[in-house]
Amino acid sequence: MINNPTSALSGDLQFLTLADLLQLFGGNGSTGILRIKSPHSAEIGVVYFDGGNPIEALAGDARGIDALFLLFGWIEGEFEFRKEKVNTPKTIKKSRMEIILDGLRMLDDNEISQLGPARAAQDGAGGGKPSGPPVIRGPLVDYMYVVDEESIPDGQELAVEGKHGGWIWVILEGTIEIRRLTDNGHVTILRVGDGSFVGSVKSLTMSGHKRSATAVACGKVQLGVLDSQRLNIDFTKLSEEFRQLLLSGDKRLRQITDQVVAFKAGHLDTDAFLKGKKTVVQQGDGENRLFRITQGEAAVVRHTPKGYIPLVRLVTGDFFGHTPVLEFGHEPDSASIFGSADLKVSRIDIEAVQGEFEALPPTWKNLMASLGSCVAATTQVACSAFPVPGRKSGKSA
Repeated sequence: MINNPTSALSGDLQFLTLADLLQLFGGNGSTGILRIKSPHSAEIGVVYFDGGNPIEALAGDARGIDALFLLFGWIEGEFEFRKEKVNTPKTIKKSRMEIILDGLRMLDDNEISQLGPARAAQDGAGGGKPSGPPVIRGPLVDYMYVVDEESIPDGQELAVEGKHGGWIWVILEGTIEIRRLTDNGHVTILRVGDGSFVGSVKSLTMSGHKRSATAVACGKVQLGVLDSQRLNIDFTKLSEEFRQLLLSGDKRLRQITDQVVAFKAGHLDTDAFLKGKKTVVQQGDGENRLFRITQGEAAVVRHTPKGYIPLVRLVTGDFFGHTPVLEFGHEPDSASIFGSADLKVSRIDIEAVQGEFEALPPTWKNLMASLGSCVAATTQVACSAFPVPGRKSGKSA
């Protein structure tokens, strides 16, 4: 085994896959270098992380995103992660969750060669076809806000779409399926596992909050019940700007989930999303500023081989641009922003936002990491559900 006394983490790829490691380091905002050694390769694979995001990778002659995807095929071997300063230029532009989901899909579809013997399918990580969508895991659990624990049996509903509820849980062990009801029955949107949160930030702002999806235990699940009163007090102490940033992110998740349901029913509203709007942020242009809408509206749209896929409508009070504390996998690298003719914005001080984030308790940081991961993962689901042009899929709007 790779062993170094200064290592932050080392282990066996059979217990922690690259997908697991990307989620772990991302959730904890780790900066450093991951080295992977395979008995089937003469060279060591290397991934550079900055603030939890992979920014460069090396695998043989490959570099960047191509190298990182190749490393998903290293299913046998050892890894070592060392926390250290990283000065490597950023060449990987995709969001962390996009990389994870694309890597798992490519591995499953045999688009990535496996180094080592194929192994049995695992739940959302590695070779073989999983029994459902990959499991989205969160950061290491912070128990400071956990006031009680609950054991949920397989198949039990934890939260029900349309029902009132304000509790927020953290998954201590097990998997929860997030489902939405459609004309054709329930559709699984996501599967979330250890360290992920179940519940909405919006529930901290109002009583009588209605659940936007149904959460069902997939196997036996151990949950931590979070201290709602403490969360509410913390929320009120945040700056108005930071509170609205959180709520805007929560709204993104709800809207993208709605889009999954709409796309599966064949409802396409791209024209309505883009009508009267022009490009404000171009996908992939590297915009590094953050804005808040003060007038007008905007749309978050991803450009894919299928065409423009509408994701989110933004209105007064919402945010768009580079949001380092909430990694949505949207603009600027993986989505464009289209604004109405009357769009007006104010520029946000990112350093102030980052400073307020750094002062948050670990549970809040974890909650935000989980929210960002769920938005990114649901976006991938929406893009997959978006009908191919010219192919009929249910009703058309």
